[in-house]
Amino acid sequence: MQQRKAWRVGAVAVALCAGLAGVASAQYQGWTIPDSARAEKSPAKNAADAAKKGKGLYGANCAKCHGPEGKGNGSDSDHAADLTDEFRADLNPEGVLFYKVWNGHTSDMPAFKSKLGRDEVWNLVEYLKVLRTK
Repeated sequence: MQQRKAWRVGAVAVALCAGLAGVASAQYQGWTIPDSARAEKSPAKNAADAAKKGKGLYGANCAKCHGPEGKGNGSDSDHAADLTDEFRADLNPEGVLFYKVWNGHTSDMPAFKSKLGRDEVWNLVEYLKVLRTK
């Protein structure tokens, strides 16, 4: 009887984990990104105009931690990501960037979904793409 109960609990846990795996995946501890985000594209009609708007949003919301050029050397953080790093560009296509900005990361990256609208975050993403361009 005990063995059968343990088997059922284990089966439920496996099923639950398998179901959740299709919904979201963590790139590393604290980041939960929908699997579909890697393929999500910016809805901006004009990337240059969106990036221009995003630059202002970056200055107001991101530069204090990520630094004025996105190097991760802002005055309010000693461990912010270098947004110009080419390696990170491969890990963070635009849809992933959107979800990271929108939802934040545990305690070290605030979520902006209560401060910025979706279009503003996409404008910010367009600017982040400019920062990581040589």
